[in-house]
Amino acid sequence: MNRSGDQDSTDPGRARLSADAMLARLARTPPPGIVQSIVIGLLAAAAGLAVRLALSTFYEGVTGFMILLPAVVLAALAGGRIAGGVAVIVCLLGGWWVAGPDTAGVGITSNLGRVATANFILVGLFVTWVASALRRAMRRLDETVADLRAAAVRVDEYEARFRDIADVAPVMLWTADVEGRVYLNAEYRRFWGDRPTDLGDPTPWLEAIHPEDRERVWNASLAALKSRTPLQIEARYLRADGDWRILETHARPRFDAQGVFLGMVGANIDLSEVRQVESALRESEGRFRDMANDAPVLIWVTAADRTREFVNEAYRRFMGADHATTLQTDWRAFIHPDDHDRVVAESIAGEATGQPFSLEARYRRADGEWRWLRSFSRPRLDAQGKVQGFVGVAFDVTDAKQAEVDLKRINELLEERVGKALMGKAQAEADLMHAQRMEAVGRLTGGVAHDFNNLLTVVIGGLDMLLNNKVDEARRLKLTEAALSAARRGERLTHQLLAFSRRQALRPETVDVNALIREGEPLIRGALGGGMTYSSKLRRGGARIRVDTAQFEAALLNLLVNARDAVGGTGKVEVETRQMKVRAGEVADLEPGDYVRISVVDDGPGIPDDLRDRIFEPFYTTKAVGKGTGLGLSQVYGFLKQSGGAIHVTSADGTGTRMEMYLPVATAEDAGQPVAAATGGEDPVERRSVLLVEDDPEVQAIAVAILETLGLKVTTAADGASALKRLKSGAFDLLLTDIVMPGGMSGLDLARRAADLYPAMRIVLATGYAGDDVDEALRDAPWALIRKPFAADALKAVLKV
Repeated sequence: MNRSGDQDSTDPGRARLSADAMLARLARTPPPGIVQSIVIGLLAAAAGLAVRLALSTFYEGVTGFMILLPAVVLAALAGGRIAGGVAVIVCLLGGWWVAGPDTAGVGITSNLGRVATANFILVGLFVTWVASALRRAMRRLDETVADLRAAAVRVDEYEARFRDIADVAPVMLWTADVEGRVYLNAEYRRFWGDRPTDLGDPTPWLEAIHPEDRERVWNASLAALKSRTPLQIEARYLRADGDWRILETHARPRFDAQGVFLGMVGANIDLSEVRQVESALRESEGRFRDMANDAPVLIWVTAADRTREFVNEAYRRFMGADHATTLQTDWRAFIHPDDHDRVVAESIAGEATGQPFSLEARYRRADGEWRWLRSFSRPRLDAQGKVQGFVGVAFDVTDAKQAEVDLKRINELLEERVGKALMGKAQAEADLMHAQRMEAVGRLTGGVAHDFNNLLTVVIGGLDMLLNNKVDEARRLKLTEAALSAARRGERLTHQLLAFSRRQALRPETVDVNALIREGEPLIRGALGGGMTYSSKLRRGGARIRVDTAQFEAALLNLLVNARDAVGGTGKVEVETRQMKVRAGEVADLEPGDYVRISVVDDGPGIPDDLRDRIFEPFYTTKAVGKGTGLGLSQVYGFLKQSGGAIHVTSADGTGTRMEMYLPVATAEDAGQPVAAATGGEDPVERRSVLLVEDDPEVQAIAVAILETLGLKVTTAADGASALKRLKSGAFDLLLTDIVMPGGMSGLDLARRAADLYPAMRIVLATGYAGDDVDEALRDAPWALIRKPFAADALKAVLKV
């Protein structure tokens, strides 16, 4: 023994274990290649020959080749048959060299040598075969051991996996072998608690069974064990917390590969809640049947194939048969012939949708009376949402249908009476509207008559005085100027009326409103007077609109003069332009779109609430008598509406007033349209021949006189037809025609015909009134226009003579 108490390394047993381990290690070396095998054989032979050489004195005179066989064995163990064969050959030849030629048994020249050589070769090859076989056996044994170890690992893995799966399973799983050993999963252990599970003592588990179920379970279990057959049984078991639970046991026998019985494997499923639900369902179905049978309406339940599974007592009484017969009766046979096809089709279509649906038809009751039934059906769905049938209920609505017929008749009578009442109301409203229109016309007529009477007083009185030869030249000139001024005031009043009624002829053109405002600034400042502070805030980049520039300027001046009057001639007025998008409903009476807003803002006292809604009424004015006609804002309103715009007023008593004019933004298409100016761009008339077309004799006479004073030779016509005859019979340099004429041909029609027939002739239109159709045509008319009444200077300017 050494100091540490370990067995000495020279101990024979330990040495033997070391030698065995070395030999086993040699046998387990990986298979070498051919070259490696040869090298191993050479090295093993060299080692054996070295031992023989060292023992030469001991083997003097004898070959001693048996000492070389361990080298062959070691070579075969380490390198296989090739290494062993190499070792045999090298040991034989090397042994001859070491022993020397004089040693008995060396060589093959003598009989002894041949025998010794043959024996060595045979024994060496046998030893090589045995050692290499041992080597292969060791390797196969190692592989078998490795496979067994891997199988054991896999068994452990499967066992652990089984236990893991079993422990997370929501049911109670168990196994039992023939020796009574039991495995319970986690769910079963929670149920079983700390009670013993030894099956060898049937009292680990019979006491847990309800006394009423114990014998039945015991007998069934013994029968299954004896017959080695599966078992399925349901019983009540006592849970660890003392609660009785209904468990359904599923068990089957286990056998090994040879069919030897190993025990049982099973699962226990807790059906307590299921049985409670089933009990509640049976109770619910019982209550449903009781309620359905007591209900005064027809109730039924159908299966997936549309057959009746249940009908209540009201349904049975309606059909007049017992319950079983009623279930087999085809409900479609009771439908009224007039309703049959429709109801069947609607029923099939309704069920196909898988949604609730209703039907209404006449059905024959058991006593033979036809009754109106209104039914409502709802699908019955399983857990996957699949339709399993329908639940339906039907109400007898016969009385309601009769009431509906009666109500319909009452409604017809009521509608008739209401219609007569509405007709009377409509007549009353029409009479009221007529009275209101007459009142408005009367007020308009009175206002116009008042102003025109004043004007006519000046005109008639002045002309009367002019006819009196006693008036001197100076007074004659003064009276003439007064009459002419009054006539022009009448002209302006006419234009205001036309603007208010939106009947004036407009000549729109695409303009930059900022440029118009800047160009008209001297006129604006003159109209406002020296006591007013005027400023403008115009949109950067311009603001283009398509508008009659003269009417726009008049409208803007109207607003500025109103602002001046509102502030008393000593306040601030600002004109502002802005381009904006108007949304629907944002500005009253204005369609949504892009607009230019021209605002006139003053710092005056504002407009009282009770007056703001009346400022656009014709002849309504808050100015003193003789200070205004009441048509200024009406003219602005009419001009804007006729131009596709609107006006919006923001004001409050004491906070100033903001008048906003909205006009549509000129489009690129508008900007490219040609604009016809009143003065035109044509050359002056060189010849003096003009055809005047005018149906009013007095206007025609005045126009002839003016044209002749301008040096023109005048030919007249009263309508379009006679004008065409005049044009055909003679050559004319100029056609001056009124727009509105009798005979079915307007001045516009005549102008178009004349332009086609005589393209070199200039054409000028004259108008004092135009309708909507004429206004629309004038928008794109390429000819110059002069408005009535016209003076000599205006006519001369448009004719360029």
